[in-house]
Amino acid sequence: MYKGLWITVLIIFGIFFGLFMLSQIPVAITQDEVSTAVSDAIAETDAQVDETAVEQIVTQKALEILEARQKRRLKFLVSAYFIIWLIFGLYVLHLAKMQEQLHKRIEQLHSSLQRKE
Repeated sequence: MYKGLWITVLIIFGIFFGLFMLSQIPVAITQDEVSTAVSDAIAETDAQVDETAVEQIVTQKALEILEARQKRRLKFLVSAYFIIWLIFGLYVLHLAKMQEQLHKRIEQLHSSLQRKE
């Protein structure tokens, strides 16, 4: 009864853990990304390049990049919660199996005691 459930839970855990490990955790914006953002910002301006305008556009593009990465980080948070609940679920399944074994053992002892009387 519990064997099929254990296998299913372990397969699901393996899939999510594999996806979690294959993904990279974004940390910061690299210099290349900043350079690309500056180049894009300068290309978007029609007039002479104004430093404050370029700074505003670069800031906006940097925020867009960070927001996109924040969405990815949210996936990691959800994955971590999934792993925690998976471990908890496996522990509860283990406790249920142990309880069932103890119940069987108590029944065996009870029937053994009745036979001796």
